[in-house]
Amino acid sequence: MTRFSKPEAAAPPRKTSVRSASTDLLRSSINFLHIVLMVTAAAAPLVVVSTYIPISLSSGAGLATALTYLATTLILLVFSVGFVQMAKRITAAGAFYTFASQGLGRPVGLAVGFTILAAYSMITAAIQGGFGHYASALLSNYFGLSVPWYWCSIVALASMFVISYYRVTLTARILGLLLTLEVLIVLVVDVFTIGSGGTSGQMAVAFDPAQWGAAPAVGIGFFLAFWSWIGFETTAIYGEETMDPKQSVPRATYIAVITLGVFYALAAYAAIVGFGSDSPAQAETLLDQYYFKLADMYTLPFVRTLMDFLVVSGFFACSFAFHNNAARYFFSLGRDRILPEALGRTHAKHKSPHLAAGVQAAIAITTVAIFAIGGADPILHLGTWLPIFCTLAVLVVQLLVSIAVIGYFNRVGRHSTGDYLKTLAAPIVGAVAQLVVVGLLLKNLTFLAGADSLIVTFIPVYVLAIAATGFLYAIWLRRRAPARFAAIGTLREDAVEALPDE
Repeated sequence: MTRFSKPEAAAPPRKTSVRSASTDLLRSSINFLHIVLMVTAAAAPLVVVSTYIPISLSSGAGLATALTYLATTLILLVFSVGFVQMAKRITAAGAFYTFASQGLGRPVGLAVGFTILAAYSMITAAIQGGFGHYASALLSNYFGLSVPWYWCSIVALASMFVISYYRVTLTARILGLLLTLEVLIVLVVDVFTIGSGGTSGQMAVAFDPAQWGAAPAVGIGFFLAFWSWIGFETTAIYGEETMDPKQSVPRATYIAVITLGVFYALAAYAAIVGFGSDSPAQAETLLDQYYFKLADMYTLPFVRTLMDFLVVSGFFACSFAFHNNAARYFFSLGRDRILPEALGRTHAKHKSPHLAAGVQAAIAITTVAIFAIGGADPILHLGTWLPIFCTLAVLVVQLLVSIAVIGYFNRVGRHSTGDYLKTLAAPIVGAVAQLVVVGLLLKNLTFLAGADSLIVTFIPVYVLAIAATGFLYAIWLRRRAPARFAAIGTLREDAVEALPDE
């Protein structure tokens, strides 16, 4: 007889109607490669290389930037160990929300659900600050068109809804194409820069741990490295649409973490070789043009031209990936009847969460419009302040999910030394690492935001308020609407894999 006990009782059967007949996503429509492409697109490789790595060189880890990315890869791999153990047993579009509900109870689960939904929803709009800025410049420089940044952003967000209305495989193909071009162009710059020996030859010192002691602010360097991976954890969101999710999601998670880590470390090393020991000073002067300058110095002119176009497509791909992520959280909370039930319906033909995607697009467009009306700078305000809020929210959620893994397996049991390492030791290390990074963010909040204002200072309060709202709403539902409370983080019939007999 199979040993398994569900941590949370299933919700009462729902009444179905013609209008709510379709609540299932398109099963077996994507494979693990599609997931890797979508998750990697969310990490925006070219955006990281052209923006965060130069900042780390000038004001963070300095010459130890490449080593910092390798160290961060190891830390995130440890976090992923516990995460994928949950993904192997629970398949749900709610991902973090469902994991936390099953591991820490429904009130905490809903707090996590509201927090991660807000983070992914807002980061869709936040990335549009960079997209609008670069797209407007591109249209002006290459086509002589004067288009305000916010119109570029609004048109992009509207097109994201249209694309996401159809099957998820279309999304994967578009993101896959854009991502492939991004990665190839960065690798070209890396190979030519490293191959040329830069200004001073190869820089073995870049991998000397002693460089952390000489770094301008190693804490900022580590924070920027963690920031560069935001979105890798969304592999589990696509579980319900994946062929063999118990295998595909874990494999995709590990592959995404490792490939991004190697890619970032290589790009950071190329950035150091390019200017040698003068790299930190050059990065401070060139800022977001640092990597483009490397392209000018070590490659052919057309490479720089391609980069001007691909940085725009990179911002689009990143924003689009988070648009899809947020839509699936809206869908999951709607299907569980926590948000309006209509959000939990899928298109009768395409099986896409089309209503949830429409709501997400509307929220993002409204956010961009508010910033534009207020005269905000697309990079400094929309593209910097909002991502800090989103990053803090994701880090807090990852910390709670690490604890949820421990709680979940405390209930269902562990059967071997390997189980204790994967579902107890690894999550503890992961939780501690996330806590340290949260501390680094809070300590360097005003530096990362580039301003000292009340809006920035209160970012942690916003995250706490959203989490508290979800927690208190769950408590209210428990007293006033028990059936809806029971639906929080509900496991669908085929969502859980039974544990093997001892």
